[in-house]
Amino acid sequence: MRAYALMRHPAELEAVFTDSPFYSRARIEIERIRAGLPGGLPLSYRGIGRYPFTEHAERGPGRQGEAGPPEDPEPRARALMLKLLGSYEYVTPFPRAFLGQLEDARNVYAALSAVHEYELVELCTAPEYPRDFLGFDIGYWGGGNFSILCDAAIWPLWHPRVPAALNDLFLFLGELNEHGLFPTEDAADAYFDWYTKQSWAEQDEADFRVIAVGAMNREAG
Repeated sequence: MRAYALMRHPAELEAVFTDSPFYSRARIEIERIRAGLPGGLPLSYRGIGRYPFTEHAERGPGRQGEAGPPEDPEPRARALMLKLLGSYEYVTPFPRAFLGQLEDARNVYAALSAVHEYELVELCTAPEYPRDFLGFDIGYWGGGNFSILCDAAIWPLWHPRVPAALNDLFLFLGELNEHGLFPTEDAADAYFDWYTKQSWAEQDEADFRVIAVGAMNREAG
């Protein structure tokens, strides 16, 4: 499978996260994890957990518990996204974020009022492969904004890992490349296999896919 998505930049998401009520409440636990991260990982992460542009507006990491719908700064691009996605088919994880055609993704990108806040990326599952490969992530295909790498280490929100798991987690994180992603499919598979055996982990692993991420900056024009 091959698709395209508009991901927010990690530096902006990191600023949202560290300024969030969630981070304030869980700071000690979060910093215990972050003490073992490769240097600068949250700022270098180019994976699928970067709050892609979807069919509805989202606040960002750490602000998921705030009351009321967030203000939508991109109504024109959002309306186009909804038109291109069509009716919800009750299969793709909600909210939907992946577009199957590059032209469609380019058109949504062009409709953004704040283009600089997003990166157009190419996403593939085997045997497809992106043209400008960045690395492998693991998460939902099509939407849902969930990466089992991101949630375990970068912006940990949903599944707090037990202290006994940290040493093993840090070993896997030490294999990440300069884009905060697994450099090979074998490395991603090994982490996936370990993660699914953890008592604290997300349990619907049948819905996860190893996803190759590719840059599309030049294609975005």
